[in-house]
Amino acid sequence: MASLKRGLVFLLHKNPQFLEIIKNYENYHEKPHVTPMTMIRLALIENWIEPYSSVLEVGCGEGFNMQYLVNVRNVNAIGIDVSIKAVEKARARGLRAFVRDAESENLSSIGKFDYVLLIEVLEHLRYPHKVLLEACKVASKGVIVTLPNSGWIGWRMQLLRGYFPRQSFTHLHFFTIRDFDLFLKTLGLRALDMKTELDYYQVNVFPCNKFKNLLAYQQAWLIMPCNNTNKS
Repeated sequence: MASLKRGLVFLLHKNPQFLEIIKNYENYHEKPHVTPMTMIRLALIENWIEPYSSVLEVGCGEGFNMQYLVNVRNVNAIGIDVSIKAVEKARARGLRAFVRDAESENLSSIGKFDYVLLIEVLEHLRYPHKVLLEACKVASKGVIVTLPNSGWIGWRMQLLRGYFPRQSFTHLHFFTIRDFDLFLKTLGLRALDMKTELDYYQVNVFPCNKFKNLLAYQQAWLIMPCNNTNKS
């Protein structure tokens, strides 16, 4: 299995490093951040989004996710990001993107949307609960969140070697699958669906599903908006 093999590499061969030591997010976006995992994330979430929906992507980066969803789901997308450089790159793709800080202003000032995307964003924020709750208020059909799974076997193996698990130097919070489920319950939110890259690889056998908090590298959640949380 791919996740287990990567974990063994972390244990036996890879020296942990501090990744992406940067001055700011302008520096961060000097290089594109499209990886094979980017495509796996999009494959996990795309069927959650109804065609021709309105979408707000918070932390849109260079606009790759928005462009993909415009192409495959015909969405009407708007993106925001704290980085001027990232927004310029998104606009160069022909996308609508604006420099905004989701932690310092309300998303409601931008408008209402069918879906709000928080793709690899919450782990970077000082107050992820604030932004997630705000996203749930402005989305009518769902909020989509993806995160690294900090319970993945590779990072556990790094900890066994005496190193704190390395993800990115820009990460402020670390969520296992169980952590994020508890985080949602603490905020009074409910998940409509959850997937990992085990779903992408169609690994549906019982032991793998049972131990996804150990074996999965990526977690993706479809969260019910606040205005629907009391519905059965």
